[in-house]
Amino acid sequence: MKTLRLIIQTLACVAALVVMAAPAFAEDKAPTQVLVTNVRVFDGTSDKLTGITNVLVENNLIKTISTKAKAGKDATVIDGGGRVLMPGLIEAHGHLALVANPLDMANNRTWDYIGALMGVEAQRYLMRGFTTLRDAGGPVFGLKQLIDEGLIQGPRIFPSGAVISQTSGHGDFRNYNATSSYFTGAPNAFTNLGYSFLADGVAEVQKAVREDLRMMASQIKMTAGGGVTSIYDPLDATQYTLEEMKAAVAEATRWGTYVFVHAHGDEAINQALDAGVKCIDHGMMIKEKTMKRIAKEGAWLSPQAFIVLQDIEGNPSFASPVQREKMQRVQDGAKNEFKWAKKYGVKIAWGTDMFGARQAYDNTLQEFAYRAPYFSNIEQLQQITGNNGELLALSGIRNPYPHGQLGVIKPGAYADLLIVDGNPLEDIKVMLDYENNFKLIMKDGKVYKNTLK
Repeated sequence: MKTLRLIIQTLACVAALVVMAAPAFAEDKAPTQVLVTNVRVFDGTSDKLTGITNVLVENNLIKTISTKAKAGKDATVIDGGGRVLMPGLIEAHGHLALVANPLDMANNRTWDYIGALMGVEAQRYLMRGFTTLRDAGGPVFGLKQLIDEGLIQGPRIFPSGAVISQTSGHGDFRNYNATSSYFTGAPNAFTNLGYSFLADGVAEVQKAVREDLRMMASQIKMTAGGGVTSIYDPLDATQYTLEEMKAAVAEATRWGTYVFVHAHGDEAINQALDAGVKCIDHGMMIKEKTMKRIAKEGAWLSPQAFIVLQDIEGNPSFASPVQREKMQRVQDGAKNEFKWAKKYGVKIAWGTDMFGARQAYDNTLQEFAYRAPYFSNIEQLQQITGNNGELLALSGIRNPYPHGQLGVIKPGAYADLLIVDGNPLEDIKVMLDYENNFKLIMKDGKVYKNTLK
């Protein structure tokens, strides 16, 4: 017993020495207070800027917003020079795990290559001003952990885990010669890597949801209808039965969170609403009557403009004739979708669905330009900050960042802040040139970019 006690004491001493010898990361040296002075604030929900004011950040939360806000002698003081201070941007439909063509990743890329590329793209997302991202499916749990631990730079991630899809659904990305793992036992690359679970029947859907929740998914992503990228599922197909979808919603609800779905077709959207789904992503082929229903029931709509409305022939993400024909149908419906969503006051998120290649991610902020014909500057800014923060809060007790609000500038909110050169409330194009116009990027009270003079 004495020997055992000695061993334990020795190990404790070694552990203490290791901790003492461990190098301090930059995050450990961050000041406890940052005072941002001389800024006009867009708070994420208002339709105008404040007058010149100061914002005091204490640790990782906003403490005070006032012309009289002051900090201690050891605080870092940042003079905003009369510029606009706004919440960090939130991406409502991101794909940090789809950093290359899906079939290329499945067949030609190793997991370590994909993981390293995900880390690179996460850092680039942060430098574009995105401090939070709701990931719409894929193996990002390890990436999220590395970011949260401060080992690499990137936005906060609300992970969905593997997309849950029926066999032959939008999440079934097997190539044409790939056989079914159910019938043949052959491995499925996308399932093995954690991109999608092919689940059929109530029991399998329950297991798939529970598996994602076991991995600490913040919310659940399902495919309720056909897609453009997936070659073998018809765009107008309604996927899953009502009973299967209700089973997924019930499992998520028991864990205090929600389900959102990929759906373009009107029938798929209505079935998802029947099942209790809280958010419809895409929705381009919706009918006006269904848009009224979304508004009445208080559900969310997460549409995309850039990826849908850009020139189809020049879009590298949709290379095959089948994909282009599908995209044309989606594009034809999108303009009505935006018009009706605004007409009926639907709760609208701001997301891009960028995936597949570096040049696609480079265009993330082009979403502002392509939404501009349908939404005012202030509507877009509210969508990408306060609205998206409200959407993320639907994850309830599965929220991985429960200690402050996101998407707003108010006391008690997370200190995720941008200082912008120019006034985006007057000219939304200011947001497109992020390299020059985003002068300060702060996430969780830590400054990642500061080019203020």
